[in-house]
Formats: sequence, structure tokens, C-alpha cells
Amino acid sequence: MAGLKIAARLGVVAALATLGGAPAEAQAADGPAQTGFYAALRGYGSIEDQNNFIFENSREIAVALGYRAAPSVRLEAEFGSRRSDIVGLNGGTGVRGDASVQTLGLHAFYDFRAGKKIRPFVGVGVGGAVLDFSFSGPADISPGFIVTGDDQDFSHYFDFFAGTSYHINDRWRLSASAEYVTLRDDSIDSNIGEIDGINRAYNYTVGVRYFFGANDR
Repeated sequence: MAGLKIAARLGVVAALATLGGAPAEAQAADGPAQTGFYAALRGYGSIEDQNNFIFENSREIAVALGYRAAPSVRLEAEFGSRRSDIVGLNGGTGVRGDASVQTLGLHAFYDFRAGKKIRPFVGVGVGGAVLDFSFSGPADISPGFIVTGDDQDFSHYFDFFAGTSYHINDRWRLSASAEYVTLRDDSIDSNIGEIDGINRAYNYTVGVRYFFGANDR
């Protein structure tokens, strides 16, 4: 009889221990919901749409400082520098030059699948930009006439992201994404007058993020 009582007491203790440990085990499986700062580096390839210019070799690099405010929400301040070769102009296929865009903006991201290795995300951003154009070359209709331009413009921009992050460990992430960015449609000054443009780009990016706090998912 005494043995049965001891066995019953042990069973109760074991059951309470199991119930008490279940939430902790579930929390450990899900991973802690940490917040904190991180740094990011991204490389961009770009297809630019500036309807009177022809661009090649568009590339960009960007650095960002971010903060994870919640398990699925990230906020970033980003500086980016994009450069492109001008290899033609509407009416001047021999025109050559350089174009550059410097941007400073704020981005917000939403990460899906909290606590998982692979996390798709979407994002939006807004900021300011400085655009520089420098080019020269013969006009198609009169090769003896040289079209030249050297102009700087200031603009705002909006961008939209969709991509995926891969969780390497508690500190490091890899990411790949597509971005659509649009700027104000400013005209470019030249010796033949203003050249109209549609300033937008379709970017593809690869990047890495480093979290300063461990155990962040």
C-alpha cells in the first residue's frame, strides 16, 4: 500500500514537471523574439528606364543601418550609390558619357515565417536623390554637331522590395531581392535644350546583414 502511495506521488510530480516544462520547450523551439540593431551591405544590378538615354553596366552598392523593432518588422536608413554608362541618346547614337545617382532614404520591411531559416519579405521606402549626367557625342542628323550635357538634379524617390532572407546563424543573414524604384521625371539640360526623361529602375540585389545582438531571428 505504501508503495502505491509513493508511486502515485511520483506520478503527480512527473506530470507537473511535464506541464511546467512544456511552455519553455515550445518557446525554445520557436526561438526568442529579439529586437536590435544590424548593419547591411547590398550590391545591385539595374535595368534603368530613362526613355531618351541608353544605359549599360548599371551597378549600385548600398550600406544600411537597421533596427528590428519586432520579430517581423525591420526599419532601415540606407545610403546608395549607382553608376551607369551612357551609350546612346535618342537622335545621337554616338553619344557617350556617365550617369550617377546618390540616394539616402528610409525603408521598412515585413519578414514572413518568424523563426524559420528562410524568410520571404516585402518592403517600401522613400528618400532623396542627387542625379548627375555628363555626356557628349555627334548628332545622328549632323555628325559635325556635338551634343553635350553636364547637369545635376535633385529628386525624391519611392521604392518597393520583394525578396528572401536566409538565416545562417544568430548574427548573419544572406538576402536576394528585386526592387522597383521611381524618381521624379526631371529633364536633363544640354546644348540642344532640355531632354525629357522617365527616371525609374528595376533592380536585382544580393546582400548580407549582421545583427549586433545574438539569438535574433
